[in-house]
Amino acid sequence: MAKAKQIQIGSIEKEKKSLGEREYPIKIGLEIHGYLDTEEKLFCMCRAKCPENIDWREEKDNTRICPICTGTPGSKPMLPNKKAVDNLIKIALVMGCNVNCGKELVWQRKHYDWADLPKGYQNTISGAHAVHPASNGKFHGIRITECHLEEDPAQWNPETGKINYNRSGSPLIEIVTEPDFYDSEMVVEWLKNLINSLSYIKAIKKNAGIKVDVNVSTHGERVEIKNINSIEKIRKAIEYEIVRQLENHEKGIVQKRETLAFDERLGKTIKMRDKEGQADYRFIPDPDLPVIVLNEKEVKKVEKELPEMPEVKLDKLSKKYKIDSDNAEILSRNLELVEFFEELSNEGVDVKKNLSWITVELLRVLNYNKKTLEDDDVDIKPKHLAELIKLVVSGKITPLKAKQVMNDFVPKSFSIKEKGDVVSIAKDAIENICKQVINDNLHVVDEFKSGKEQALNWLIGQVMRLSERRADYKTAKDCLIKLLKLT
Repeated sequence: MAKAKQIQIGSIEKEKKSLGEREYPIKIGLEIHGYLDTEEKLFCMCRAKCPENIDWREEKDNTRICPICTGTPGSKPMLPNKKAVDNLIKIALVMGCNVNCGKELVWQRKHYDWADLPKGYQNTISGAHAVHPASNGKFHGIRITECHLEEDPAQWNPETGKINYNRSGSPLIEIVTEPDFYDSEMVVEWLKNLINSLSYIKAIKKNAGIKVDVNVSTHGERVEIKNINSIEKIRKAIEYEIVRQLENHEKGIVQKRETLAFDERLGKTIKMRDKEGQADYRFIPDPDLPVIVLNEKEVKKVEKELPEMPEVKLDKLSKKYKIDSDNAEILSRNLELVEFFEELSNEGVDVKKNLSWITVELLRVLNYNKKTLEDDDVDIKPKHLAELIKLVVSGKITPLKAKQVMNDFVPKSFSIKEKGDVVSIAKDAIENICKQVINDNLHVVDEFKSGKEQALNWLIGQVMRLSERRADYKTAKDCLIKLLKLT
């Protein structure tokens, strides 16, 4: 146990270099499944999304279904969802894949006997002898074998035996990598980059997460750990499985191909069954579905409309705007945020000096309201924040007043002129407010004179409240101290 753990946790890179690239035993590959962002399911008109006013975790079972997605005998699929195909193309291009234009892409029936599959087969553009929609890519140093479309099965609860068909027939993308990973950290970082890039193209359903099948091999055959739905679980499953296989190898146990599940409660992998081969799925073309032929002109159009990817944005933030790496990372995590930043720079604002208005204040307001810039009901314009920043820089309003104005920027921002009189008040007016605060709160003045420093902060707060945050903080503090000495 100790030796295997040492290899896994502390010595992988050293071990890899000492053995040589080809001889290092640990190989990890991924099969990533993501829910494509479409309004309807893949082969029917049922909603692919939970209604906006309902938390998907609280959605009632079997409320988004029809005879097609429940596999009712005699039902026939409709034509494949075009937006799902377009999203597949977007993802394939981001993955650096060759999109197979002009070739017949055949829908296959992938047969297996499981409670979540009412038809007895899953429709997919993959399998034995299949032409994949996209293949031979590379993303962040990892080779991509292929990308394809398939439908999601239903959701089976093994404890109750009940089946929820709400997600049955939802369009899925599957991204298959080569076994180019050699430890859990490498997998985790790569997946974070993948999720960030896919969020830029809005092809994957927001907040739906991903499901990953992890293939791990050391000295024997590879095993497949099925349906892991969080990055942290993926990390733990890989680390446990590497240790298990290396320990078994030391004992002389030969690893065979098998399918595993990860038990989060026990923190270990558990055998489900021997691993199937492609022949076990009995792939056959589906006679009810037409072949798909991707058009090269359409693919090029999609490619031209793709946004700059996170790594390009990061490079631009660093070189063009001289933003430090930490803040650049915050900005580049969200396409809308980094584009907001770029538009703000075009409004005549020194974005480097005023970066906190985006990375701190804008995010504060959005997080408080549980919103993001990409939400349909949020409309915050860079020109309105630029106007606010310029007023602060010129001294016409205080930073505190500006932050108060920003609180009202959700759901829709506005010009400061629409807000009325927000200009900072004069020093004489501040002094008059300070006198009023002192006269109205003599007991607090006595506390200050007795040595309680927090009493001064309370008095300053009252000045800011009475001035509606239009008083300059430093001016108010200096004025109070001066008046208190005379009291």
